[in-house]
Amino acid sequence: MQKRVLALLLTLVMVFSLAGCKGKNDTGISTEPTTAPADKDDTTATATPTETSSEPSGQIVIGDTTEISGEFIPFFQNNAADNVIYTLTNAYPTVDVTSTGEFTVNNTVVTDKKVTDNSDGSKTYTWTIKKDLVWNDGSPITAKDYVASALLWSSKLVGDMGADTTQVAKYLKGYQDYSTGKSKVFTGVNLISDDSFAVTIDKQYLPSFYELYFASLQPVKLSFFTDDAVTIADDGKGAYLSDNFTKANYEKKINAARTKVPAITCGPYNAVKFDTSTKEAVIEVNPKFVGDYQGQTAHIKTIVYKKVVSETAMDELRTGSVDLLAQMTTGDEINAGLDLVDKGGFAYTAYDRNGYGKLQFSCDFGPTQFVEVRQAIAHLLDRNDFAKSYTGGFGSAVNGPYGPAMWMYQDTKDDLDGKLDSYPYSLDDAVKLLEDGGWVYDKNGKPYSSGIRYKKLDDGKLMPLTIEWASSEQNPVSELLVVKLQQNPDVAAAGIKINQTVMTFPELLNYIYRDGSTDKKYGVPTYHMFNLATGFTPVYDMASTYTTDPEQFKAGTNSNYIKDDELAKLSQDMLLVEPSDKAGFEKNFVSFIERWNKLLPDLPLYSNNYHDFYNAKLKNYNPNGIWDMRYALLYANVEEQ
Repeated sequence: MQKRVLALLLTLVMVFSLAGCKGKNDTGISTEPTTAPADKDDTTATATPTETSSEPSGQIVIGDTTEISGEFIPFFQNNAADNVIYTLTNAYPTVDVTSTGEFTVNNTVVTDKKVTDNSDGSKTYTWTIKKDLVWNDGSPITAKDYVASALLWSSKLVGDMGADTTQVAKYLKGYQDYSTGKSKVFTGVNLISDDSFAVTIDKQYLPSFYELYFASLQPVKLSFFTDDAVTIADDGKGAYLSDNFTKANYEKKINAARTKVPAITCGPYNAVKFDTSTKEAVIEVNPKFVGDYQGQTAHIKTIVYKKVVSETAMDELRTGSVDLLAQMTTGDEINAGLDLVDKGGFAYTAYDRNGYGKLQFSCDFGPTQFVEVRQAIAHLLDRNDFAKSYTGGFGSAVNGPYGPAMWMYQDTKDDLDGKLDSYPYSLDDAVKLLEDGGWVYDKNGKPYSSGIRYKKLDDGKLMPLTIEWASSEQNPVSELLVVKLQQNPDVAAAGIKINQTVMTFPELLNYIYRDGSTDKKYGVPTYHMFNLATGFTPVYDMASTYTTDPEQFKAGTNSNYIKDDELAKLSQDMLLVEPSDKAGFEKNFVSFIERWNKLLPDLPLYSNNYHDFYNAKLKNYNPNGIWDMRYALLYANVEEQ
């Protein structure tokens, strides 16, 4: 009981936290890093190099309710589970994040950094990297590999294939012209020598609260995605790829490389196996990895990553079928895990979440394109009751795109509480919103009296207030939404009908991102509402998430498909303060959250206190809101009982 009380009281103040990757199943592991000091049985966790034998040993099996798709490259469609594999197998950024969410030059990689303020208002970072870094195949990592990441993942070629081209270099000068194919030269990326390159941050992103991060690149083995025939050059005006880099030549090879195991990578682990039938992945220590920014290397030799279902996950932990269950969210899961810990042989770590569970709306078609409908749905779900039911008291409702772990939320909480609409449960408020929004007809165009409401569109056609809802299978959040929302008599009384379609989580993501590359049906807007969850990274940059730029829209970066110029501008302006101007950033953060809260592109359902449960043989495992499992495992080791 004492541990249950402690878990409920844990409130961790984060130093940095932020915006999301491409989605997570409500029952799975968050997609993005979320970090800060975490507590484990009253002991503050710190990320320091582990004092263990230098020879990696042991194995742990991780169970995850989010199914690995095998899409291990985050620029296309990379869910929470896939992203764990990506993070553990890729490394060596020029700028790394600490366990407290602060950005720091990665001295394991960088030997010199030079910063130049340019006359046009831009700023250039020149990086010199060490010469002893190698890929897992033994080939040297050079400056070309860092330049390659900007050129490959920002290219029009991969954008036309459905990739999100904004993730690597969108802040750099010349990105727009390069990513759209207007220019073959990326003017903000320069190859200087085998061990030196430069990136120039565009003046439109300066000043920036996250300037150091914007100037960072991470290497990619270009020939793994293409071949040796594709080359990189720089004639002094910016780097570019050879003319043979075309969709006709390399689309198939890039698509094959996205899911190829083993791959040429440089992280602490190598992916050695992925079973497409069981959705099980195996990664093993990469002996050529020389460490993160602190020189830390992996001490666990083998990690197996497998799919589990929430109903039996704790039983699998108890029987030894799995050794680690990360980011448990429901009250039932957490209480069962705490009971297991009380019996001995198991341990847990609890920490605040840097993200939230949500209903995500499609804001460009059907009833949910109208803000009144989104707000009415909010009034028809008692979110405080929902959060309590789902988390068992280990979480609460939030009113915007944030988690309680965020330092900026902690600092502005009182201000936000006085400004944000909590959309309290009210059938009357929901009905008034719908009436004000023009949902005042029946199916025959006569004044509404009962049944499903209709709205008369500009072309005279009647639109029914029918919401098509996509949910993932074996998902307790979906099951609770059926009871609390879909089957709620007040929803029908308001004139709304909600139809549920259950599918796999990867399929749900295909519909969200309208990825028609594998099947054309996904490219057609079909569902108005999805339930899932999102996590945030240490960079709270929502500019791409709510962009109105047509090219980024096409790439699916704005997966709500909401076009609001004010929201887009606020999301861009939020970061335009000096790195030292914390107060200015917080002011912009509040303005952005206020607008978001009015528009409700998502309906937040809960943000919770995460619990990681694991076999006691796992030692020195200290995750937190920013430094989650993907980072904490590097500092852990196994001591066989």
